[in-house]
Amino acid sequence: MSYIEYVTAEPESENPLEDLARTNHFTMADLEQNRQGRISDSQWFHLLVRALQPVRYTGGALLGWLLCCFVVKTFVPWIVLEIITMLGAKGIGVLFGAVTLACVGAFLLSVIKSSHTMALLLVDLKAGKSACLEGRVSPSSEDERGLGMARLYGENQTNYWYVAKNEYFAVDQEAHAALPHGRLFRLYHTPKSKLLLSIEPK
Repeated sequence: MSYIEYVTAEPESENPLEDLARTNHFTMADLEQNRQGRISDSQWFHLLVRALQPVRYTGGALLGWLLCCFVVKTFVPWIVLEIITMLGAKGIGVLFGAVTLACVGAFLLSVIKSSHTMALLLVDLKAGKSACLEGRVSPSSEDERGLGMARLYGENQTNYWYVAKNEYFAVDQEAHAALPHGRLFRLYHTPKSKLLLSIEPK
């Protein structure tokens, strides 16, 4: 005798617009402006923050490491450091130098990357116009090696995107999870810097 097991899944929302707006940080007023081909005034701040995201990540790591070095140099007595050196831990200076170089290098790379995006974003903001893609939008993610101290510890970081017609739009993990699979959307974005403004079911 055979048995058929029925698994009930939580039904997908008929209209996911509310979740998409919350996780992608836009309002219905922003969406209406985007529909009319404009970038809303309230979206400027979020766009600037998003363009500077790589600098915020690596800059925070660099500042944290420099603060650690400052604390060690200021509050650890020099005699303790001398004793550590005498005990054969001469490589600790090399380690500190390597970590510092890794953090500085990651920070400089993120500045270069952000400056390109920022330059394109400034052009978009000056024009004040939004672009629209219509069609199937799919969530995508990829793991890559971390930057700065994370790379030294072998940690990975995950990048998330919405993909529409071979265009990739960076989002965070929550926004990535909020996108339903296999549905058609209108995706509004900045024309040159390719930053997401808003998205709605078609």
